[in-house]
Amino acid sequence: MTSKPSSIPRRVGGHLGRPTLFAVPAAVATAIGMCGVAAAVNPPPQVTYQLSGSAPVADYISYQTNTGQAMQAHVPLPWKTQFTSFGPEVFVLSAQSPGSVTCTILLDGKVVSQATANGAPARTVCTH
Repeated sequence: MTSKPSSIPRRVGGHLGRPTLFAVPAAVATAIGMCGVAAAVNPPPQVTYQLSGSAPVADYISYQTNTGQAMQAHVPLPWKTQFTSFGPEVFVLSAQSPGSVTCTILLDGKVVSQATANGAPARTVCTH
């Protein structure tokens, strides 16, 4: 003889009803956990570094990315690079060029730092 689940209400914890004693707290904990994770997780920003200047080439540039520090020499202007940030970090872009040079840091397309220098050589630094 096989038994079938009964749809007859049973007494649980002194109350007449279905055994939901453990199901309700589990559902509440799951809902709170999912909402907490969604609220706490923000996608990392897209970082853009830009350089422009009056000279056709920057003598030297240095910048911090998600993989470490990078350096380049004799960089054609205008110059741009992008990467996805991995969390709370410092963004730095510096350049040296004859004439004038402007550095810009953007996070998700919004300018967060910009600086211009003039001279022979001009040296500029942007940080955020």
